[in-house]
Amino acid sequence: MPATRNRRTRAALADVVEAASNGRSQKRSKTDMNEHKEPENMDDPAGDEPGTPQLYYFEGVEYDTYQEFVDAKRERNQQKMFDLGLGENSSLKLSSALKIAKSAATQRGLQRKKEKNAEPTARRRSSRVSGDKANLVALDYYVPNWNTDNKSIVTVAEGEGGEEEKEETPAFFKGRVNHGEDLTLEQAIELNEPKWITDESLKLAQDFQKDIMSLEETNKTRKAASVSMTTVEKRIKDLSIDNEEWIAKVTPDRIYSVACHPSETKMIAGAGDKGGYVGLWDVDSRSESNNGVHLFRPHSRPVCCMDWVSKDSMVSASYDGTVRLLNVEKGTFQEIFATYNGDSEYLEELGYNLDEGYNYWTQFVAVDKRYQGSNPSIFMSTSAGTAMHIDLRVSDKQRISFNVDLSAKKINSLSLHPDGNILASGGLDNTVNLWDIRKFGSNSKKALKPIASYSVGRSVNSAFFSPDGTSLLTTTMMDKLEIFDNAHLKTSTIKPTKSIRHNNQTGRWLTTFMAVWHPKLDIFVSGSMNKPRCIESFDSKGNCLREITGDALGSVMSRCCYHPSTEKMAIVGGNSSGRVVVIR
Repeated sequence: MPATRNRRTRAALADVVEAASNGRSQKRSKTDMNEHKEPENMDDPAGDEPGTPQLYYFEGVEYDTYQEFVDAKRERNQQKMFDLGLGENSSLKLSSALKIAKSAATQRGLQRKKEKNAEPTARRRSSRVSGDKANLVALDYYVPNWNTDNKSIVTVAEGEGGEEEKEETPAFFKGRVNHGEDLTLEQAIELNEPKWITDESLKLAQDFQKDIMSLEETNKTRKAASVSMTTVEKRIKDLSIDNEEWIAKVTPDRIYSVACHPSETKMIAGAGDKGGYVGLWDVDSRSESNNGVHLFRPHSRPVCCMDWVSKDSMVSASYDGTVRLLNVEKGTFQEIFATYNGDSEYLEELGYNLDEGYNYWTQFVAVDKRYQGSNPSIFMSTSAGTAMHIDLRVSDKQRISFNVDLSAKKINSLSLHPDGNILASGGLDNTVNLWDIRKFGSNSKKALKPIASYSVGRSVNSAFFSPDGTSLLTTTMMDKLEIFDNAHLKTSTIKPTKSIRHNNQTGRWLTTFMAVWHPKLDIFVSGSMNKPRCIESFDSKGNCLREITGDALGSVMSRCCYHPSTEKMAIVGGNSSGRVVVIR
């Protein structure tokens, strides 16, 4: 009813505005009416030739004078306002009549901390506009240092006597949150912006930590082959998005990565955003203070990847060059890898001399599924076109298994075939390449030649092998999702066996699409630009099983993933405003 009333209100007000804007357009002379021509001056009542009789028409009624015509319009408009409940004696205001009520779903999740009796902050003005020459000179003087050493930030504050004081505060390499020390839950919460921190944030996070530790380990020996495709299709068709409790704001900004906790008894959805925040959402929590959302900031730049390696360990990677492991049992975000430049102070760091400067960042990180345990191994690609493997099971000096140049441009994704030998890459060089990593130990040019490749024509967002390795799935800016059968067995050139037209032009304000496989089943999911907004699920042959739509999908879900369970089917999606939707 409120939505219907709002539509009627807007329609009626549109009529009022239209009638008022037409003004004197109803005025016609008899000669004009007969010849069906517009008078030369429509806006001036006295604009017609002297002596020409004038008539005014409004809603089929003829008026002899202009004033009668205006009075009729005013009377009609006044009646319209009374009919809408907007008359002089009505308590209903125009703004409230036109206001569209937000659904309860949009109110779940993060809530800004409300400051009581907070004084309004002064509007910020630049030094150049305000005429503050001292501040401006100081800023100009220190700007070059920010771009070179990243070691200090200079702030200019006003002293007690009105004099300006220079204060130098330490900064970390590339603006990171610290020098690589472990972050406790409390520290990771304190790094949040104050508006996202409440008095209960830490206690709620600690209780959440205990809940995760009490969960049973997922049965990793269960075979996905035991689930028939007919059953999978039925479960996908049964998925629902109509519950308003299954959407919440999990991060403050645009989401770059999503992940699902492997538990089959508790639904926990995670998201990493543009500002380095990691949000974990206990979907079924009934907490009124935070709606089950726990926010941390272990990174300082976009969180490009998140992946649970066990029920109490999660890897997160960021453009700031750091890779951290959330150890739920210890309650810490441990830095397991980070890149640094060639300064001597970083000589003992594992990532020493890997960072190449301003245009260098960690683009993608994937957990090596061949190794299980508390010390995961990872594949990492960078904006410089390099790929590396870090094996955390061995001593520090041998942890980087390989570090090779695979492209002259950014690599958007890496995916290892289940056989453990073939690595797929795709990026801004507009090609999908397959590599034999057993040859990466050699420095010869032959070792860096792909065993097979496919030229796309435009950027490759992602290239991922299916769980059983029989299919390679790519998402490209050629507006296609493409499937390659047994690509790992090909040599020289690979060609897609199925090409799906798919609008991947997300633009600069939305995170790019990456179609991803179910962790155990040969089905994949992708966000969509279609209207009404939806999330699309496909089988391994490229057939669309379902376009999932609902009231909660009011925006584009750029990053999506399946829950690892083969029995309790669920899909998680994240959008550009930090909201996460769970479809189950």
